[in-house]
Amino acid sequence: MEKAILIAGISGDLQTEILQESLSRHYKTAVALDPEVEHPPIGEDWEKLLRYFEWNKRSSLSAKNLVLEVLSFADSLEEVFLLFEPPKDGRPLHELPVAEIEGTFDGWMKGFLFLIKELILQFQRRKKGTLTLVQYEPTPLLTPLSLGSSSFFRAMGNALFTQYQNEPFVIRGFHSTAEEVKDFARYLLSLQEKPEKTYGKWTKYTGKTSFWSFRRS
Repeated sequence: MEKAILIAGISGDLQTEILQESLSRHYKTAVALDPEVEHPPIGEDWEKLLRYFEWNKRSSLSAKNLVLEVLSFADSLEEVFLLFEPPKDGRPLHELPVAEIEGTFDGWMKGFLFLIKELILQFQRRKKGTLTLVQYEPTPLLTPLSLGSSSFFRAMGNALFTQYQNEPFVIRGFHSTAEEVKDFARYLLSLQEKPEKTYGKWTKYTGKTSFWSFRRS
């Protein structure tokens, strides 16, 4: 059976590099995108391995449907990469549109929790699976929006590590501030074979061959 992964969360260079690295390993690759985002074209070489799915982060039903649709496409789901990058808007809080604040906290926080809930239910049923949280922060966090959302993602990960430490599946986290994403993506995919080595903790990627990790603070 072909390995299958789901990539969800932020769109951008990191998502693209993980996608390309996954396809280079001939994994079935599902990518969750916002409904309003145009799906990139799929080349003939990858049409059997790659599929895009819509994910409305504000909807619990959308999260449930996403997981079911991915399982229909892939039959199994070995690993999910949940990608987070803080908002890049550097404007002061009083200059931000209300819609942007709502989109960050209401959309992303609810979206992550809705999706993680559905994934955990599937992992529990199948008694296996890996949820990989990826916190990518290539620029300094200077605004309430970026700091607040980053703190939420980190705290959410810490709580998940503790609450599900005795389950038959793996939850782990990676943090990177390195601007180079190609090597980071390759590093993330290279750890698929032995997920227990990074189980239940945040691992900091330094952009070098060595890395150090830290548990819940």
